[in-house]
Amino acid sequence: MLTEGGCGRNRHECWRIEGGGPSRIEGSAGRHEENGAMMRTDDLILSLSEDARPVRRLPPPGRRALGWFALAVPAVAVIALAMGLRADLGLRMAEPAFVIQLTACGVTAFCAAVAGLALTIPGTSKLWALLPVPTMLVWLGGFGRQCVLEWLAPDSGELLSGPHLHCLPDIAVITAIPTAVLLLMLRRGACFEPRLPVMLGGLAAAALAHGGLSLAHPEDAGLLVLIFQFIAIGALALVVGSRLNTVPKLR
Repeated sequence: MLTEGGCGRNRHECWRIEGGGPSRIEGSAGRHEENGAMMRTDDLILSLSEDARPVRRLPPPGRRALGWFALAVPAVAVIALAMGLRADLGLRMAEPAFVIQLTACGVTAFCAAVAGLALTIPGTSKLWALLPVPTMLVWLGGFGRQCVLEWLAPDSGELLSGPHLHCLPDIAVITAIPTAVLLLMLRRGACFEPRLPVMLGGLAAAALAHGGLSLAHPEDAGLLVLIFQFIAIGALALVVGSRLNTVPKLR
């Protein structure tokens, strides 16, 4: 017979008279009650539901990319018209290689925007980053073809003749609006790793800017666009990328 408590033959079997001492949870509850900080679960759920705000779900990446495309293309076209269309535009539009490269620019811009926006959704596979690669290879293949032609006939073009530094202001202006709009759209997503979406956004802006400059500049400044834009992409990924992380860190 145990009066105050004791143990049986097995050392793990011990008893205590009920009510003989407060458990840890009961003691903790008593302290919270003394401080007036005790809240029932129902009251907590009610207070959280009263303060909750409705969450508006973002549209799918493809639809958001179409919205960006609808804003960026007219802006680039207006800037290209303000610069003045190239005199030989009619002749260049009759060349299949020029039309293919121009089309590849637009498709690359759209696919890169879709991939960048998709990667701001948690759980999205990074394989989405490969979406713009096929058309990007077609676009860059146009540079390779032209470089070979100019290397065989140095007087046939101006891609390799000089850096065309006078094009830099036009490049900065024509890439500013597409880049800024897409960065704002990326900011609305949940960017756990924002650097890759920022790089894809820069690729989209570079492709669209090259298409616009191809309509305005008699010189092919596309190579300079790539160099300038990829430098800007690297700077954005390093400086702005970490600030686009919209998911709060757990402490």
